[in-house]
Amino acid sequence: MGMKTVFTDHSLFGFADVGSILGNKLLKFTLSDVGHVICVSHTCKENTVLRASIDPFNVSVIPNAVISKDFQPKSSDLKTDNKKLKTVTIVVISRLFPNKGADLLTAIIPRICLAKPEVRFLIAGDGPKFLDLEQMREKYFLQERVTLMGAVKHEEVKDVMIQGEIYLHPSLTEAFGTVIVEAASCGLFVVTTKVGGIPEVLPNHMTNFANPEEDSLVDATLKAIDLIQSGKIDTSKFHGQVAKMYSWENIAKRTENVYNSLDLKKLNQPLLTRLRKYYCCGFIAGKLFVLCVVVDIFLFILLEWFYPAEHIDLATKWPKKNKHKKLNGPDDLDIDID
Repeated sequence: MGMKTVFTDHSLFGFADVGSILGNKLLKFTLSDVGHVICVSHTCKENTVLRASIDPFNVSVIPNAVISKDFQPKSSDLKTDNKKLKTVTIVVISRLFPNKGADLLTAIIPRICLAKPEVRFLIAGDGPKFLDLEQMREKYFLQERVTLMGAVKHEEVKDVMIQGEIYLHPSLTEAFGTVIVEAASCGLFVVTTKVGGIPEVLPNHMTNFANPEEDSLVDATLKAIDLIQSGKIDTSKFHGQVAKMYSWENIAKRTENVYNSLDLKKLNQPLLTRLRKYYCCGFIAGKLFVLCVVVDIFLFILLEWFYPAEHIDLATKWPKKNKHKKLNGPDDLDIDID
């Protein structure tokens, strides 16, 4: 159709199992003729480039954004009350699946509760591992210290987060990890596994990293508890720092720059050239992909004959307000380094 096309990838996939092999083959077919690709982290970019066999220069890294005003820290009154109780609440908000580290979570909670009697857990989320957490709680008699909330709506996430001091993220694979940005915005110190694109998300003073294994995660969590109890970690400035790092205005501008950089003259290559790209996707798969594209072309011609494109209403051009922002320093410059 001669349109600018940008593909956004925010997932990590492997290369060994059958599902990943088939998925990667389809991804290579899909990205053979797109204008550009956006990935949410540099780790995600490397993964996508390898899976789809595309030019790294055609891939940009633009992270997810967070509406920071929707994730305000808890009030000072609540902080004072919590210190009087001398408790430390660890919050977990996740889909309870194996790849999200639900098995790790089930294993480390009893050990942390045994080492730190003043700690309690607040867990929000649902999934096939929810029953394992319930059984663990009953086995170790932790009903008073481990709260299982089940699934919560996104608009309720902030209300859950502000009840804690530490956010625990035991995921085994993650391309970005928006939830840890939301947690830091709420003023929580983050304990997370060092996997995927997570190390790129937050500065070191906001996080305590662990390997995706039981002993390492227990040690990292206990260290975070000690830091919170000793007052060595000041989370009061986290919200303002996160608001500057992941604003929607900045992310939208960078995404718009990607679309504006595309040259339709270079994208709209001759049909045979484009079919050759699909044909090179595999000895058997390449022929199937070419057949799919040819069928799509005939379908497009048929639809164009029945309902021409000039009869379709164009999208409304909404007026834009030109805002001239004064730059106060180099930190205000929007520079994207791939």
